[in-house]
Amino acid sequence: MKKQAKDRLPDRGQIVMICAIALCALAAFLLNRPAGVKKTQNVPAPAVTPMPAPEGLRIAVASDLHFDPENTDKSREHNEAVYNPELIDALLWDAKTQGAEILLLTGALVNGGKPGRHDALAGKLKQAEEGGLTVLVLPGNHDLAPVTQTQFAAAYADFGFSEAYSRDEVSLSYCVLREDLGLMILMMDTAGYSVSAIDLPGARGLENDEAFFSEKTLRWAERMLETARDKGLRVLCAGHYNLLPEINREHLSGFYLENAARFADLLRKYGVPLYLSGHMHLRMVYREGSLTELLTEYLLAYPTGYSMLDLTEEGVACRPRRVDVDRWAARTGQTDPVLLRFTAWQQEELLGYSRENVAYMTRRNPLKARETEQAVRFFYAAMDAYWNGALAERRAEIRAMPGYEPFFRSAEGYAYAWWLKDLIETAPPELAGFTLEWPEAAPTG
Repeated sequence: MKKQAKDRLPDRGQIVMICAIALCALAAFLLNRPAGVKKTQNVPAPAVTPMPAPEGLRIAVASDLHFDPENTDKSREHNEAVYNPELIDALLWDAKTQGAEILLLTGALVNGGKPGRHDALAGKLKQAEEGGLTVLVLPGNHDLAPVTQTQFAAAYADFGFSEAYSRDEVSLSYCVLREDLGLMILMMDTAGYSVSAIDLPGARGLENDEAFFSEKTLRWAERMLETARDKGLRVLCAGHYNLLPEINREHLSGFYLENAARFADLLRKYGVPLYLSGHMHLRMVYREGSLTELLTEYLLAYPTGYSMLDLTEEGVACRPRRVDVDRWAARTGQTDPVLLRFTAWQQEELLGYSRENVAYMTRRNPLKARETEQAVRFFYAAMDAYWNGALAERRAEIRAMPGYEPFFRSAEGYAYAWWLKDLIETAPPELAGFTLEWPEAAPTG
């Protein structure tokens, strides 16, 4: 991959912080469309195509599942959240059918940290492993309390903790060695959950339950990286909170991670090219020096996406993947009409969201009827392109749409006026996929 400045992949400080929150609001809106909203029909829906066969080891990465089997009431207006059990089943099926051998779940597995939810999710993961898919999990900020650290490790013993080569004594960090594949998978607990859930001997928490790497955890991680170097293993590293976005340096932002920069330095020191994270509920790529970070989006919102990695002798190729819910529903005998045409349904929801936002803004900044429809189609196209990784490729097309100017006229005085324009201008091509090369030789430290 060609070297690029950090702020082009992109990091714009507080702008990105608010942009991230706005994008999360998009996902939240799609999850909570109020009853009575008129559905938009006949929106073209792209087919979800199978991936080519893997050239090496294929690893799937998903984040922010927010599993909640109690939230399945489909008698009210449908949204992705009420389909959370089905969408997780579809994810597990899709990852396996697309050739993944390993699935990494990078935290926010459930809502509320309730024991029953963890037990139910573990049951789903057990079925996936029985079908040949190895699953490794990490906690996120939603996963503990009332469940404690000890209870979390017990609930997911079969999904990383019992097979760990080493576990950190003061956190839920662990590493798994696959020497047959020449690989170490370093799974980092970034905390961020309630201090009341911390029960490992010698562990500590931060004020306001913020995320952190402790000094002891950093020392443990360096020992693991030294082990990988000595054994000649490549390292893949994952955590829930983010390392490289500047937002993680802001206390009380909801994204703060103490010692993020120090851990990133550690990964660079040992030649680790990629860190995998979630938490922001959006897909983004960041780069600082030799380290690239891939954020995987929230599963239960448009476009129900996750990440696929292909590891070869030369490097690691990273691509976005949309869960083929329609195909899963047909293959498993589902009868719910939403699931059977899920891709089209999501496109309709996105267009409906676009129409409602433009309608809201034009109350203050009126447009002519034709301009209003053009603005709706522009907003829909821009958001669809972003979430599917095509915004950089389609940037010129999006800018040239007849609704571009009317949309930003209607958005004057609203956050869309700057964050969407900034997103269009800075979205990196790497959102559509990228490849990183392994270091030529193991560093000596």
